[in-house]
Amino acid sequence: MLAHAEESGNSLPAHQDNCFGCGPGNGSGLGIAFTRDGDEVVGELTLDQRHEGAPGLAHGGAVSAALDEAAGSALIPHGLVAVTAQLNVAFARPVPLGRSLTVRARLARREGRKLYIEARLELDGHLAASAEVLFIVVTADHFFAHGAKPGDIPALGI
Repeated sequence: MLAHAEESGNSLPAHQDNCFGCGPGNGSGLGIAFTRDGDEVVGELTLDQRHEGAPGLAHGGAVSAALDEAAGSALIPHGLVAVTAQLNVAFARPVPLGRSLTVRARLARREGRKLYIEARLELDGHLAASAEVLFIVVTADHFFAHGAKPGDIPALGI
C-alpha cells in the first residue's frame, strides 16, 4: 500500500532527485518545486536557453514537459502511483525565455485506473498553454521492471 508523501507545510517532494521536471539534482531539468493550493498543485519556473525553440522562445516540448510534470505532481497529495498515457497540449501564446511562469494542475476525475488531470501554464497571469492529461494507475512493479529500486522514488512511496 502506498503511503502519502511527507509534506513540509504545503510543499510537495520531488518525484526523485534526478527527475527532469522537479528533481533538484538534475542541472538540465526544469527544477519546478510544487506546493498545494486547495485542490491544485502550483509551481514556478523560468525557462532558459537550454529550453529554447525559436530564438528567445521556449520549445514546445519544454512547455509540454512542464505541464506533464504538474499533472504528475497533482497526484502526490492523493497518494496515487500512475504514469502518463496521453498528453494533449494546446498552446495559447508564445512562451518567452527568462520570464517567470506559473504551472498549475488538478485531478479532475477518476474512472477506475484512469486519472484525468487538467494543467495550465501561465505567463503574467494569462494562459500560455493548457493540457488535458490521462494518467494510468500502476503498481510499483512497473518502475521496478525498468530499474528502480525500493527507495528510489520517495514521493510515490517507492
